[in-house]
Amino acid sequence: MKSDIAASPRDRYMNTTEKLVGGEDVVVEKQWPIKISLVHPQAPFMQKDSLTIASDCALLANPELSARYKKGETVVVGCPLLEDPDRLAEKIDLIAEETGAKKIEVYTMEVPCCHAIHMMVNRSMDKKQEKGIKVNNFIVRVMTGKAEPYAFGKVDRSMMEMEMRAHGKHH
Repeated sequence: MKSDIAASPRDRYMNTTEKLVGGEDVVVEKQWPIKISLVHPQAPFMQKDSLTIASDCALLANPELSARYKKGETVVVGCPLLEDPDRLAEKIDLIAEETGAKKIEVYTMEVPCCHAIHMMVNRSMDKKQEKGIKVNNFIVRVMTGKAEPYAFGKVDRSMMEMEMRAHGKHH
């Protein structure tokens, strides 16, 4: 189900000039918007070969993930705790339908409340198996900011401790 809404003028690259470590100027194309709920699935930056879908916090907590966005790679973010999860899932379904990506990487924080994004993306990709999109899932550890592969259904002690620390024992 292709959207008939034309990509908004906002859903474009913003060219910026940045200095590399060696002092060389380079033009970097940055996308805007980055929120899953705001991005148009047919925007030019959504048609790249690679797409990163992340939780809001993971983008800030993991330096490598932040660097991807700063280098002009396509990164979209959302929060299943603070946003309507049904609308978020619907938008991810649209992205799965209309993206040009051949590879999607999903990054969330280690806390279980964040894992809904992994489930949403994988459910959407299961519906679109004929597109052959490869999905890799990662979690970002709260205390270190390091990313590691996510194993569905596995909840370790650190995950539960961080969940209680963030949201209290009765969340």
